[in-house]
Amino acid sequence: MHPLRIALAAALLATTATTATTVTTAGAAPAASRESSLSWTTCGPATDQTAQCAWLRVPLDWSRPTGRKINLAVARHPAADPAHKIGTLLFVPGAGVSVVNQVATPWHGGLGLLPELVDRFDIVGIDPRGGGVDLTYGSADATVHSASLDCARPFNDPAVSRFPADLAGYVKLLKHNRAAAASCDQDLIRHLDAETQARDAEALRAALGESQLTWFAWTYASLLAQTYAQLFPDRIRALVLDGPLDHTVPTATYVRTQVHETEEAFGRFVAWCGRDPSCALHGQDIPAIYDEIVERANRVPLPVDGLDHAITGEEIGYIVMYVLENGTIPAGYGGWIDLAYALANLRTGDTTGWAGAYATTLAPAYYHPYRAGGCVDFPRDITTYAEFQALRRELAQLAPHTGGVSDSWDYVSGCQGWPVTSVAPRRPVVVHDAPPTLLVLTRHNPLAPYDLATPVANQIEGSTTVTYEGDAHIAYFNSPCVRDAELAFLTTATPGVAACADGT
Repeated sequence: MHPLRIALAAALLATTATTATTVTTAGAAPAASRESSLSWTTCGPATDQTAQCAWLRVPLDWSRPTGRKINLAVARHPAADPAHKIGTLLFVPGAGVSVVNQVATPWHGGLGLLPELVDRFDIVGIDPRGGGVDLTYGSADATVHSASLDCARPFNDPAVSRFPADLAGYVKLLKHNRAAAASCDQDLIRHLDAETQARDAEALRAALGESQLTWFAWTYASLLAQTYAQLFPDRIRALVLDGPLDHTVPTATYVRTQVHETEEAFGRFVAWCGRDPSCALHGQDIPAIYDEIVERANRVPLPVDGLDHAITGEEIGYIVMYVLENGTIPAGYGGWIDLAYALANLRTGDTTGWAGAYATTLAPAYYHPYRAGGCVDFPRDITTYAEFQALRRELAQLAPHTGGVSDSWDYVSGCQGWPVTSVAPRRPVVVHDAPPTLLVLTRHNPLAPYDLATPVANQIEGSTTVTYEGDAHIAYFNSPCVRDAELAFLTTATPGVAACADGT
């Protein structure tokens, strides 16, 4: 999951009551667990005081189990209603995000939108390898965190374009990528892939003494969860994937689809703005305004208070991409209403608020583990200058306004020259003897497009799907109907509705 969505959830929970329906049928509980072998301690004074934290010691390289070990931070929030506890739920929100703080104080990570989950499950999470951004902004910061990649150089350099139009720019990009990767912990950066993290999750299950875990995973983490289900299908009681993505499609197909969906999302934002008087740019030529903002910032980057550099149009484009995914959620929570205000302000040179958006999109705490993980888990078959330029030109035609910004292009460009080999699956990650699995697919999703999400259902035997017909990246945040369906499945392991049209 992208951090803007989790930050959004933290704000949303402060003012919005959940609309989810309480589920009273718990389903079959897993076998009684053994005593945990972890040494639990408090997570610190800033966290929920019922939460517990510990260190999980695992091999750096699971193919060499007797080799170097590393410590991963884990957190557990005991079920608030132990008399009706179902089991243990592993929460996996995605790459580049610190999970410990969200589990230790679950109201900050979005889980509070379904308090029944906090009531009925012990919630656990592993701070990812390489660390991640703290989306509680210190308000619920735990005292233990997994080590960062310790990169000495930022992966995002505003002076290095992701869209170089000539050979000199491409060579500059290659040199930057190689130097950025070389500045990190060289052992850790090579062991961030989905299978490695799936085996970390299995080590946590064993350390907890649980026979099975219930999994709740979002977007990028769907590959991790799917890999775990392939390796250890009998260790999962129930699995919910919100916004899954098939990582086995060819790179060019992956990129074209995401770029097309991002441009479509921009068009849907423009159409909404034309209909809704609450839009700060209502009645104006938004495509022309946006194009002018990006072009001007690329010519003369815009200074931002609290940021160490002026932001370029390219950086604005990537931040806008992540806001486009949020749809028409209420003002103040990072959706289309806020995007319209932000663009109206940028038009006059006002960059208020963009430092925070940058920090949860392109700054090292998030961007280092996100990019490094992507470079090992994303297929890399665009490897020559000619292939790169041919696809770049095609994307410019596909996306005349958004220009080709997408997660996948970030990987294509950011992983050029990357010194670590990709281990992305070359074949579908098929799960036989699958646990009860619910896939939530969103019709309009720039980051996990519908056409790239639907194949996952065919890869997990017997899985059930719910389609959200609106605009979202994580439908959980946009749709009470989806939340109800996910809650019902997590608590009963049985499917409910097949489609949700609320919030469109």
